[in-house]
Amino acid sequence: MRHIIRQTALSLAIAAGVMGINAYAQTDSQQHASVLFDIAPGPLGQVLTRFAEQSGLRLIVASDVLADQQSPGLHGNYELDQGLAQLLDDKGLQGRVSGDVILIEKVAAQGDALNLSAITIQGQGMGYTTEHTASYASPVVTIGKGAKSIKDIPQSVSVVTQQRLADQNLTTMKDVLDNAPGVTVVPMFGTGDQYYSRGFFIENFQYDGVPLERQSYARGSNLTAQTAIFDRVEILRGAQGLLEGGGNPSGSVNFVRKRPTAVNQVKLTAQAGSWDHYGTQADISGPLDEQGHLSGRLVMDYDTRNSFTDHVGDDRQTLYAALDFDLTDATRIGVGYSRERVDANIDANGLPNYNDGSIPHYSRSAFLGGKWAYWDKIQDTYYFDISHQFNDDWSLTTTVVNVREKSDYQYLLRSGVNNPDNTGPLRGDAYVFDFFSEHWGGDIYLNGRTQLADRQLNLTMGANYTDLDSSDTFGWKRNHVPNWDIFGNPVDGNKPSKESILAANRLDDGFASIQKGAYGMGQYYLTDSLSIILGARVSSYQKAYRSDGAWGASKSVAKESAQVTPYAGIIYDLDPTWSTYASYTKIFLPQSMRSATGSIIDPKTGNSVEVGLKGVFDEGRLNATFAMFRMEQDNIPIWDADLDQDIQDANCGGTCYYAGGTAISRGFEAELNGELVDNLQVYASYTLNLLRFQKDAPSVSDDVGASVEVPKHMLRTWLNYRLPGEWERVSVGGGVNAQSGSAGYGYNGREQAGFAIWNARLGYRFTDELSGAMNINNLFDKRYYKSVDYGNNYFGDPRNVLFTLTYSY
Repeated sequence: MRHIIRQTALSLAIAAGVMGINAYAQTDSQQHASVLFDIAPGPLGQVLTRFAEQSGLRLIVASDVLADQQSPGLHGNYELDQGLAQLLDDKGLQGRVSGDVILIEKVAAQGDALNLSAITIQGQGMGYTTEHTASYASPVVTIGKGAKSIKDIPQSVSVVTQQRLADQNLTTMKDVLDNAPGVTVVPMFGTGDQYYSRGFFIENFQYDGVPLERQSYARGSNLTAQTAIFDRVEILRGAQGLLEGGGNPSGSVNFVRKRPTAVNQVKLTAQAGSWDHYGTQADISGPLDEQGHLSGRLVMDYDTRNSFTDHVGDDRQTLYAALDFDLTDATRIGVGYSRERVDANIDANGLPNYNDGSIPHYSRSAFLGGKWAYWDKIQDTYYFDISHQFNDDWSLTTTVVNVREKSDYQYLLRSGVNNPDNTGPLRGDAYVFDFFSEHWGGDIYLNGRTQLADRQLNLTMGANYTDLDSSDTFGWKRNHVPNWDIFGNPVDGNKPSKESILAANRLDDGFASIQKGAYGMGQYYLTDSLSIILGARVSSYQKAYRSDGAWGASKSVAKESAQVTPYAGIIYDLDPTWSTYASYTKIFLPQSMRSATGSIIDPKTGNSVEVGLKGVFDEGRLNATFAMFRMEQDNIPIWDADLDQDIQDANCGGTCYYAGGTAISRGFEAELNGELVDNLQVYASYTLNLLRFQKDAPSVSDDVGASVEVPKHMLRTWLNYRLPGEWERVSVGGGVNAQSGSAGYGYNGREQAGFAIWNARLGYRFTDELSGAMNINNLFDKRYYKSVDYGNNYFGDPRNVLFTLTYSY
């Protein structure tokens, strides 16, 4: 692999974040303080980054300002303004210190205005941004508390940067995870999707590093926010119990919101595409006072689309507002609010297969449901954080997130299955659901570094708290369509009222989950190349489930205190580029399913081991990861089929379980992202996943958190190349998502054949401010099913086109 020589300020600014620049440093009077600099010759961007690091300031610079420029370095005592002048002499640049930042700008020709398109790297407390980096790589992640190098996390972790979100047009959570390493997205009837990583259900999602519990069917809380408000998405695979508490060994997904910027910027986007798809977005940010202490950001996003499936479509509206305020030179407060509204006509049924697993030949536009089926959702999210930088070594960060979600949907659910001769009793049952959930999540942690026996010791200590309350009402009316001909026309009129459905069968249930814990972790360098990581978490939880309705009234509560989750890792730097690592942790996950006595069954337990190799090239412009993993999870719930139905209904709310299953997952992952050669951004990943059940095997219809049906082989690739020379305004991109065959999910499942879907992009930059792109998805119009679920099959999107026009300044 060719070593990338050309350095830019962007990648070096990220490197500065890795090395722990103090984000809230000097006052203006310190511009005249003398500093001893010792900076070796090299690319100008690298030299300026070292200058910022040794000054304790942040560096803000346009992405193309420092390209191909070299510097002899700087040695000796200089005042800040003198040192900048020395470094920028005869280079057509000028620099100035403003508060806690260094601004580097081109010297404007007479009569021209200065133009600064900047990236800001913030301190350890608030993290950093991938915005304006034009890169698919990020050497720094915040999912492990504070800005850390990916080499300092002995697990697989990926970052979907702002540039990838834009190039691939990843506008929803589903879009992101559909293109993530080793993640399987399974359609779920009604309102959302289920996500599996390494064969296990992804239980936890983070907003700004605060873990929130995502529940599925009949538990509210879909957490389906649009990506318009996020700077990046961080995806950690494997067990994550140290920093989150309970969870499957699948990993966690951290959505990091966009922050207000230190300079004014405006971005306007318009889109139009297949199936009446139209979208607009405005993203406005900048300082709100002359001193730059208060900055704000406003994002407004609207997206409306129909579908290749008849009678299906949605309107999505997102509003996001945020403020950052520098309370002092060392303390920053951030607040934010977002509202997402969804009004959708849904396909709750998909397309049924026969009872032998075979499937009729349907048109991809076929819709087998009630035309009146809908989903309306409003999600309000409130953000608050405060970060204090004590000095260059220590910072304290507190974050609080509150999510309130209301979902209302109604649909016609098919019941039964056809024989291959199209005989068999089918009916349509009308369902109505009203879900409301409220999440509270809080996290506080102290990050720092010190010396122990003349060796560096990095420490993270903190605590977090999550509280989920869900109040749900749902009802069903049997035989609303008594004899349903799936090869006839979709059900048109005859929409039942909510009142009539609830009068037939009604169930009110409530779910409350509180998890809290304290954690600590230390990374100690035994040598310059070898470090060990030891940590532990002490967790407590309480889960309560109540129901009252068709199955009678019942309530169960489970409590657990002082659950200890140990964590251990080791990292060895083979050279400045490559490191090898290994990690071990325990698995712990409280459950809500109930036994024949009505009590909640024991938590899932187990362990996770991962070993791998990581490479970070050219200050993080290209990252590579190779990992092998093995995970074992015990106490998987098994349906207690021997019990009679009266016991099931009375004690369990419908189904009783016992904790008797064990799942073992083994596999291999490889990932590459970043600038492979000049102007070529690449993302590629391959996953081999092998999962099997030991002892009792659960029914595939049970929500057990582990699935043998995920594909064994998964390939995800995407690249984007900006042409050189006179064609530099043109960029071309493309990639493929491929996977091997997999078994069907749910009732009456079928084998799902493997498939490969090719996508492409063509971009053109008309001016420095105006650019356009055309994305073509499913380029060769492959006919395939995304995956199968509950006997319902959902076609993947046929070939479609989306045009995007972006104006930014």
